[in-house]
Amino acid sequence: MSGLKILNVMPIDPNLKTGPSRIMSGPVRMRSVTLDTAYGEFATWLYVGKTGDVNITEWDGTTITMVGLAAGVWHPIYSVQVNSAGTSADNILWAS
Repeated sequence: MSGLKILNVMPIDPNLKTGPSRIMSGPVRMRSVTLDTAYGEFATWLYVGKTGDVNITEWDGTTITMVGLAAGVWHPIYSVQVNSAGTSADNILWAS
């Protein structure tokens, strides 16, 4: 394998929390979601108390609607905000 160039690629999220070990660790710090209000930090998990759609803003400003997220589950979703437009789920928590 001589001539193989190895690159050290940094994680893409601003808090350097990407990768399987971070996802497998589970939620550590949790707070309630206030729709249309930034969390103040980068969340790696969302909990949905009532099944429904969730519209999030990612760290780069992209918005995505996830349809039919199951209730009672911590979902490994990276976000900075949950938006009211497009969100029908209820009792949402964020965690990092």
